[in-house]
Parts: sequence; C-alpha cells; structure tokens
Amino acid sequence: MSEFQHYQFVAADRPLSDEQVAEIRKLTTRAALTRTTFVNSYQWGDFKGSCEQLMEDYYDGHLYFANWGYRKVILRWPAEQLPLHLAQQYCTGESADARQHGGHVLITLVSDDEDGDLDDFNDLFGYDDYTDTGREEQWLPSIVRARPDVAAGDMRLLYLAWLLCLNRHDLADDDVEPPLPPGLAALPDSLTDLAQFLRIDPDLIAAASALLPHADAAPARSTYASWVSQLPQREKDATLVSLLRDGDPHALAGLRRRYRQAHPDPALPGPGRTVAHLRAAAATASAERHTRQVRRAAEQQEAERQQAHAAQERRLVALQDDPEAAWNRIDQMIAQQKGRTYPAAVQLLGDLAALADRDGTRDAFAERCRALRLQYPTRKALHRLLDAAGL
Repeated sequence: MSEFQHYQFVAADRPLSDEQVAEIRKLTTRAALTRTTFVNSYQWGDFKGSCEQLMEDYYDGHLYFANWGYRKVILRWPAEQLPLHLAQQYCTGESADARQHGGHVLITLVSDDEDGDLDDFNDLFGYDDYTDTGREEQWLPSIVRARPDVAAGDMRLLYLAWLLCLNRHDLADDDVEPPLPPGLAALPDSLTDLAQFLRIDPDLIAAASALLPHADAAPARSTYASWVSQLPQREKDATLVSLLRDGDPHALAGLRRRYRQAHPDPALPGPGRTVAHLRAAAATASAERHTRQVRRAAEQQEAERQQAHAAQERRLVALQDDPEAAWNRIDQMIAQQKGRTYPAAVQLLGDLAALADRDGTRDAFAERCRALRLQYPTRKALHRLLDAAGL
C-alpha cells in the first residue's frame, strides 16, 4: 500500500439534520454519510474540507490516520460539561491542544511518528496487501464512548492526553503532572483503545497509575439517595423533563459530575510527580515487565518440555515390547512418498533413539539409521528433518 488516509466523524449527542448532511455532502461526493457518521478513505487525493470546522459545527468525535505514521483524534464537549480551564490543565503540549469554539470545548490529540513501522499500521488496522478489513472504522466509535465519562467528571482521558505530551517529548523534565485521577490501572476499553491508537507507552501508564491504580467503588444506593434528597425540587424536575421529553444525553452526565464535585477524590499528599520522575518510573516498569515476560516464557518452555518428555515416555512404554513393528511403520510411512508423513516417521525414529539410549543399543540404532538414509538418498525433505532431529 503506497498511501492510505482515513477520515471519520461521529455525531454522538444528536443526529444531524438533513440540511446539515446536504451541506457536508457539498465537501465530498465520496464519503459514506449518514445523519450520525462520516467515513471516507483515500488511496489517492485528499479530503478538501476542514476537519476542525466540521468538528466545530457538526460532530462530536473525529479520527484520522495515514499510513506514514500520523494519527489524530478530536473530541468535543459542551463547555458546561468540560470547562476550557480544566482541559488546559492537561493539554499542555503540541500533541494535546484544548480550545473553545462557541459553546463547545474541543481537544485535539496527535501522534506523529514518521518512522512508524508499517507492520504496526497493518496489525492495528487489519490491512494486508491492499485489502481493507473495515477494522479502521471500529476505533472512533469505541473512543467516543469515553466522552460521557469525562462529562461526568472522570479525568482519565485528560490525564492520558497529558501522558501523550510526555510520551511525545513535549514537556520539560521539571514539569509537574496535573491532578492524578484514580483508575489508570483499570482503563475501560474506550481509553485502552485511545492509548493504543495514539501510541501512549503502556509502561508509562503503568508507572503513572502506581499511586492511584484503581478507581473507587461506585457509591452505595443509599449514598446517592441521601445526596439526591438534598437537591432543589425544581432542579430535579427539570432534569427528569430533559430526560423524558428531550432525551438529553447530557442530563445524566451532569448529575454525576455534580455528585463528583460534591464528593471529590481525596487529594494526594505533596506536589505531583515531575516528568523526569515518571520517565524513570516508566523505564523501571518496562524492565520489570521484560523480566516477567522472560520468566513466563522460561516457565512455559519448561512446562512444554516436561509435557513432551511425559508424552515420549508413554510412547516408549508402547514401543519397548516390539521395536521392530515401529521400524516397519517407519518404512511404510517413508515409502508412501508423501512429505506429510515424514514428521511422524522422524518422531518415531526419535523415540527409537531414546529407547536405544535406555537399552544401551545406540550403536546398532545409529547403523540402522544410516542405512535408512542410504535407502532414500533423494528424499531431501526427509533428510532435512533427520538433520534437524540429530538422527
């Protein structure tokens, strides 16, 4: 694949009107358009419209990627759900930008890796030899599902935006982290996909999560009931009307945000960690992860060796009473002149070799094995298998 670009937009809060869809259609005749989605891919040419303007005027989520390593996500919230000053606490580098347009706050997250591995691109999006699988369309719907959590006061997405800046070397070593939200060690699928799409180092996330790895348990029903009972009746009535009549997607998130504000997470003692501290902690986490992987691989290898040894022991018990029958089976399998029978024949020879070692007849076995090779001098596949088995 010489060039590939993918554009996608989602209207998550409410569908576009037919008039709005018609306005967007003027920008492109090729995109697959509905009242909630915009999807277009290019292997030549480019989209002529402005992604930023489409996000300002129509959509709540945008994703773009190109196979030369550039990836971008833009997400939008009503300003009352995500105030600009709060977003700017976390979006502090070139890779994460927060801005306000009208009544909305938009954050733009960019991962630009010109040296990106093409295999990484193919694995992530499911491409192989110019064949697309549709996996590229799965990322944005998943990522957009994190918007209501942010609107409800969950700052993990914004903290990932700050980690993206750290990951992309936008920050100085003495920069201090913004407020740390709990639960980074147990990210929902939406944020896991966001982190993977933007190439945020999982070891960096692990290091950052060390202080508050898990989110607090959901409040008890009685706790919610006590808080709700104290809300002004007029506000409760207005919220229910918004849910029932308007289907307001923000009403529930607004209630949850207000509850979080009334019950803030306990502050961590002392100042936040510096960028240098987190980079060092990520290096330690990476080394520890590598050690665990090596240990697991060694344990798996040993378990497989023991299983193979036990299986061979069972086969030797069956062979020891009549090894000549095994030699006859080997001759029959090789004589079929079918390469698919060679591995079984070589395995049986290996069992006979082990039996010969046990019985002290290795020399006789070696002589018979040499005779077998001479009997089939042109079977190159067979000889390669015998060489690999040391027979």
